[in-house]
Amino acid sequence: MSGKEALRCAGISRFVDTYLDGEFAETDRAEFEGHLSDCEVCRHKVRVQAEWKSAIKAAAPHEQAPAALRNRVARSIARESKPMLSWRAWAVRAMPAAAAVGLIATFMISKVQWSPVAADVVAKHQRNLPIEVSGGSDQVKQWYTGKVDFPVRPPQFRNLSAALRGGRLASIGDKQAAYLVYDINGDKVSVFMFDAADLPIESRRKTVIGNREVYFDQEHGYNVALFRDRGVGYAIASDLDQEQMMKLVSSAVSP
Repeated sequence: MSGKEALRCAGISRFVDTYLDGEFAETDRAEFEGHLSDCEVCRHKVRVQAEWKSAIKAAAPHEQAPAALRNRVARSIARESKPMLSWRAWAVRAMPAAAAVGLIATFMISKVQWSPVAADVVAKHQRNLPIEVSGGSDQVKQWYTGKVDFPVRPPQFRNLSAALRGGRLASIGDKQAAYLVYDINGDKVSVFMFDAADLPIESRRKTVIGNREVYFDQEHGYNVALFRDRGVGYAIASDLDQEQMMKLVSSAVSP
């Protein structure tokens, strides 16, 4: 396979869901299908993804979308729409773009089950639990001393309008957890820290951001990012979309 053909196949992989969801303009769809007619490997990818989407749709319970998801969709619609980069243009620009931002994300299916950690943190994120300590990062960090058995390092989010509202004691399963609440660009973001020694941190989608292995999950319309940092587990929950969550995690620094 030539380099040009490999890039075209990379574009196919990137936009399989866009194609299956009928979101292509007519000209892009025709060229996309032209490539499929000549490439058995890409036809197989599309076929497998279509079967997977059909199975998920058939198995999923038919419930009303949660308020968080509806609000997120409404905000997305309200934003100024940007022209979609076609699969052909993406194939040419994908490698330079990844190098420019220094962020490589490789998603893979790792489990069929939802992460129990994600379910737990989302249940707490949805509730307006009272803050037990407020103030700056140093004050909050000091408050946790002697209350939990792991170091609490409130993350900072570079290049984002982030304010730490405060924190409280919580739990993840049967483990102690420090629960911090942030206001980031006007959105509530919950950050949980816990001893990750015996608690599995994994989910459907694994991503490498910088030197971190980050797992992304979704529960009841909320996105959750899970990762480890110096022996401490972190779970970040919000109603931000996946792209915004990736930017959030990539900007997180634990002092």
